[in-house]
Amino acid sequence: MQAKNYQKERIELASCTIYWSYNSAILEQVIHEHYTVQIEDAKEIDQTIARMAVARGQAVYHLADIRQIKGGTVEARRKFSADFPSCVRAVALLVSGAVSRLLGNFLIQLSHADIPIQLFVDREEAIDWLLEQKSKQQ
Repeated sequence: MQAKNYQKERIELASCTIYWSYNSAILEQVIHEHYTVQIEDAKEIDQTIARMAVARGQAVYHLADIRQIKGGTVEARRKFSADFPSCVRAVALLVSGAVSRLLGNFLIQLSHADIPIQLFVDREEAIDWLLEQKSKQQ
């Protein structure tokens, strides 16, 4: 992985774009269209989220937009369902079609994380829910 400036507002990875939104309250991730996430991508995503949080000195309320995803390898799905970076306090998964909904449900059902995770089809509802989670936890 190439050296990155984790203090930036936006970071482009091979698999997705990760950026701070809503006055830095939410770290948003948008998987690139028709991308199949590999285990290396999953590790890079988690590492980027953790490092961006450390660079800001704040917890992460994560909006993962997986509406355009093509799929994920078994290893990548296991990685995402096993744990989240410790800085992540809540996750909203934004889904649309059958593939993203299936992956989202898989991640929620197999998640071992002790954080709130929920599926959404509406971006604004997902953001409202994350902001509500943030206010509950402060």
